[in-house]
Amino acid sequence: MKKLTAVLLGGIVAFSLAACGEEETPKGKTNDEKAIELVDFTVEVEANRDPVVLQLTDPQIIDAAQARPGRTGVDKVLCATDRVEENCYQYIRETVQQTNPDLIIITGDIVYGEFDDAGTALTGFIEFMEGFDIPWAPVFGNHDNESTKGADWQCEQFENAENCLFEQKELTGNGNYSVGIVQGGKLKRVFYMLDSNGCGNVSEESLMNGHTKAGAGFGGDQIEWYTQQITEIKELSAETKISFAYHIQQAVFAVAYEQYGFTNYDTINNPINIDLIADKAAWDFGYIGRDLKSAWDTTYSVFEGMQALGVDSIFVGHEHCNSASVVYGGIRFQYGQKSSIYDRANYFNPNTGAITGSYSQPSGNIPMIGGTVIPLSKTDGSIKNPYIYLCENAGGDIDWNDWM
Repeated sequence: MKKLTAVLLGGIVAFSLAACGEEETPKGKTNDEKAIELVDFTVEVEANRDPVVLQLTDPQIIDAAQARPGRTGVDKVLCATDRVEENCYQYIRETVQQTNPDLIIITGDIVYGEFDDAGTALTGFIEFMEGFDIPWAPVFGNHDNESTKGADWQCEQFENAENCLFEQKELTGNGNYSVGIVQGGKLKRVFYMLDSNGCGNVSEESLMNGHTKAGAGFGGDQIEWYTQQITEIKELSAETKISFAYHIQQAVFAVAYEQYGFTNYDTINNPINIDLIADKAAWDFGYIGRDLKSAWDTTYSVFEGMQALGVDSIFVGHEHCNSASVVYGGIRFQYGQKSSIYDRANYFNPNTGAITGSYSQPSGNIPMIGGTVIPLSKTDGSIKNPYIYLCENAGGDIDWNDWM
């Protein structure tokens, strides 16, 4: 009797036959096997190459045709139902095809829920992502569960998608789960995909499940869950690397960016382009164009707990005009590169090198849209030289040396 086992090979699902019954290993499981079993999902990558993770963020699809009565301030032409390909899908498609990731993480605000009461923007996005046949792992942002379809319905759509790694637990928020990168039978890295909550306009239908939370920040049960799991994993596999991914940043991000002059005050008029700083660290990059809205964990207690667990990277979205990725205290603090032109985005002036955050495209500027690539070492799962991919007609390969 045979058992069919699916293994991901460079984004392609291959199948191998493993013997069952008496042919299976009779002895007890190894610590590596036990560690792997603790995570909710695994992505297996060939041991002879570096895995690639792609961070997309804030597609925030707006379907103006679903605008609620009396809702103003929405460009009904720019956000027309049939503009989703032009505004979002073309950019994500190019980014995925050019970076060839093994895993795609999406750090929230997939849809602007207020403009998706029919749920069609979400189901359309899921169908689009499924077309890549690559594992993808989304988290909720502060706008997703505004939809009157309700968070449980939205979670069900994710869970039913074949390539989507997502689990709705009975924890604060919606969709808290872990994804492990496995190579050669070893758990190299785990991504903790969490709901940072914070939906101020959450729908009544979402609140009905009893664990949707309007205020920003983790619930105590979320913290207890990941603390227990990481502790157990580290006892079995001390070398496993730990990442967190969610939507709204913690207050500690402001501290991490202070090294480049960030004060979290009037940043929109005093932006910071790290790529133009002559003495920047070689591993830091990106842009800071807005103050940190809704920053939580102002006493840093949650962060200190994560730090004690050995986290080496935190990936967030939320601030569409921020794409900075810096290392502070041995931890990478990264905003993903915005992945659509819906709502506010950054625009690049090819004549002056200036970047402007705007809800519409300034004359003579081009949008800066794409994703942030996170290569991992095949040796130990550490992060290797992450970078921003900007689509060819949305920023492209900008040489910042031209503007220094």
